[in-house]
Amino acid sequence: MIAPLLLDDPTITMDHDQLTAQIGQTLTVESVVSNSGAGVAHLNVVSLDGVYVDLEDWSQDVTQPVPAGEQSSLEWDFQAVNPGHFAVYVVLIPKNGALVAGPPVHVTVIPHQTLDTGGALPVAIAVPTLLGAAALITRLRTR
Repeated sequence: MIAPLLLDDPTITMDHDQLTAQIGQTLTVESVVSNSGAGVAHLNVVSLDGVYVDLEDWSQDVTQPVPAGEQSSLEWDFQAVNPGHFAVYVVLIPKNGALVAGPPVHVTVIPHQTLDTGGALPVAIAVPTLLGAAALITRLRTR
């Protein structure tokens, strides 16, 4: 079987250059694969800070088929798992030919703060003081 003649080398473009997210937030990027023969596109996440990345934690679907001779728009959903700086990119694994990597999307993930400690000290002092005063007043009234 003869492979179809491609006029240009396969290319991958991404719809974002950079994104910012909080831990737990789900993000979506779209890649467009052009001038390719049949193959598979694979999503990749790499830490730029040296943090261990388990791709299965970031995304359930990391591969998508790419049909021959068509421009394919592929949507990728992933969840920000670790704080830090990451590169998210797509690699085309063609049935014939060399691997082609798309440009990275730089993702900054900031920690998610669940508690705000601002103003906690006055509350930590006032609540026990008020409860103690109420108990003392109640005790003095019962005498």
